[in-house]
Parts: sequence; structure tokens; C-alpha cells
Amino acid sequence: MKVPFFRSPWQEPEAADRAMAVWSQVLRSGCYIQGPAVSRFEGALALRLGARQVVGLNSGTDALVLALRLLDLDPGDEVVLPSYTFFACFEAVVRAGAVPVLCDCAPDDFLAGAEEVAERLTPRTRAVLAVPLFGDASALPGVSQLCRDRGLPLVEDAAQALGARAWTPDRGWVAAAAWGDLSTLSFYPTKTLGASGDAGALSSPHAWLVERAQALRNHGLSSAVHIDVGYNSRMDALQAELLLMGLDQLDGWLARRQEIARCYLSGLSGLPGITLPHDREGHAWNYFVLRCERRDRLRESLAAAGVETKIYYERPIHAQPAWLARYGERTLPHASALASRALALPIFPGMQDEEITRVVAAVRRAVAAQQKEEGDEP
Repeated sequence: MKVPFFRSPWQEPEAADRAMAVWSQVLRSGCYIQGPAVSRFEGALALRLGARQVVGLNSGTDALVLALRLLDLDPGDEVVLPSYTFFACFEAVVRAGAVPVLCDCAPDDFLAGAEEVAERLTPRTRAVLAVPLFGDASALPGVSQLCRDRGLPLVEDAAQALGARAWTPDRGWVAAAAWGDLSTLSFYPTKTLGASGDAGALSSPHAWLVERAQALRNHGLSSAVHIDVGYNSRMDALQAELLLMGLDQLDGWLARRQEIARCYLSGLSGLPGITLPHDREGHAWNYFVLRCERRDRLRESLAAAGVETKIYYERPIHAQPAWLARYGERTLPHASALASRALALPIFPGMQDEEITRVVAAVRRAVAAQQKEEGDEP
């Protein structure tokens, strides 16, 4: 038995049949871009997030680009963001004409917290871009408070965190994608709510920003006139219908991700050379990323055992050629260390119990073999 890194819930025969039935209605309707399906999805997602409006888009990347555009940044304005995140965050800041200022991760963590962000603030800082990476929203309360204290807008890239939440004494539990002045989501197939292609969304509690985003996603069009130079960032009706069905199942999918994470946390605890992710309340477990001192060797062993893994991320942003060519070298030791040790195990709602057992057994065997080899070395 081979264990894939990911298998979409839409590959399941029953789900695929339901999707095809809905899609056939869309095809017969002739309304393929935006339209009623997208409006229904926007409303349903807004209800889940609470006190926010949602703009459906064609991708999480375009959602980030629009969010930064809506801040009206000027050349020389700085945006603080973590180095240990997906490259699109950096891309969006550069495309907005601003200067990206990278911060390190917290010690022993994949997340950049308020302390790490605060160290990088300057008089030129105009915004903070926070990332609840891998589905862990625990750093958002601190970063959000920091932004309020400093009067800075918060952009939240919740691409990997729909269904996650974090707690504060004044607000209670708050969902990921509901912390930012502008929050963005991706519905790339591997996300907690995945489409069958690219799709994304932007959410905000500020009506004027939502109104501008609605125009910018459609070439700046508002009331039959183009009020600005925008983008072609519209969501299509096929993905919207699929995502509507997925929203109805999201809580069940999240619960299954929790079950799988618990199996990994219990089955892999205490292994030498392995550091497991923090088990924090409210984690959505989009990805289960452990740290291993001999990561590449472990990955090779798991591949030989039929277990597919991924590396998130092989290089942090400050080590990417696109960064180095523009801004030169930076020293961010925690992010650099994580990039050499991080390994993501399979975790998806349709994962079978025997697949989970196989992954745990394969990791344990690989670690035991490494320990034996090290013990045999002279």
C-alpha cells in the first residue's frame, strides 16, 4: 500500500457524482463567471467568519495582491512579514510597490509572533502581514494587538487556516480569516476547504474596502464604468458551487484532520531526533509538519516505504534567489534551521486508518534504523 501525501475529497465517487450533478446545472445555466453561485458562496463564508464581508476571487495569490493594493502603499513603505512562509506573500508586497521586511520565526516554532514582528517595525512600516502557518492561529492575537497598539493595518494570510481559531480575553474565540483588516484565503485543492482548481477569497469588516475589492477583481468595474485599473481576479461558478458543498462538510473534515494529528502525536512521541508540532487548541492541521535532524534521510526512507511527504519550505523567502537579487543576504537563524529540518506527513480527511498506521510505523522504523546506524558507527 502506498500512502499519497494528499487525496482530494472530491475524488471520492459519491462526492464526485454530487459535484458533477451540480456542475451540469451550472453548464446549462450559461453563467460561468461570478454570478449567483459566487454570491451564495460569499454569503455562506461570511456567515462562518462573522461580522465580515467576503469577496470571491480566482486564487489566494490574487487575494493577497488585492489586499496589499487596497492599502494604497507608496514606494518606500514597508510591510513586515515572516520569512518562513509561502513565496506569494513576498510577491504580493513587491507587486504592491512596497518594501518587504522579513522577520524570523519564534524560537522552537514555525510562527512569527508579536515579538518577532515588533523587532522589525520602523517609522516606515505601513502594514503587517501575518500568517497562521499550517493551520496554527495561535500567534494572531498577539500580532493583532501589536498592530492595534501601533495603529497599523493587519493583513492576514489565512490560506492554510480556514477552520482554525485563536482565543483572546476581550474577544473570546475568533476564527482565522477574521483577524485582519484584510484577510485572505486560498482554496487550492490541498487546503482545509479545497476546490478542484484555483480559487480564493478576501474578507474584511470594512465595507469601503470590500466595495473597492469587488471593483478591482473585475477590471475596476463599478456601476458600468471602470473607476480604477484593476485585475481579472474573478471566481468562476463551477468552483463556487463545489466550495459551497465543501462548506457543509468542512467541520467534519476538520474533525478528521484532528483525529489524524492525534494519531501522529501519540504514535510518534518520544522518538529521538524528531520534534513534533505544537498541539495547540484551535489548530486546523492543514499540514502536519515535524522537524527531523536527518530530514532528507528520513524522507528517503519513507519514500522507500511508500509514504509520500513534502517539504514546507525548502528555502525561506530570505534564501530565495528572487529575494537575494533585490535585497541581498539576511540572517534569520530560526527560519533557516527550520528549512533544513521540516517534513510534512500526509494528512487529509479521506485518509484511511490503515494509511495512518502505515505512516506511523514507517516513521518509527526509519528512526530506529537511523539510530542503529549511528550506534554502529565507530
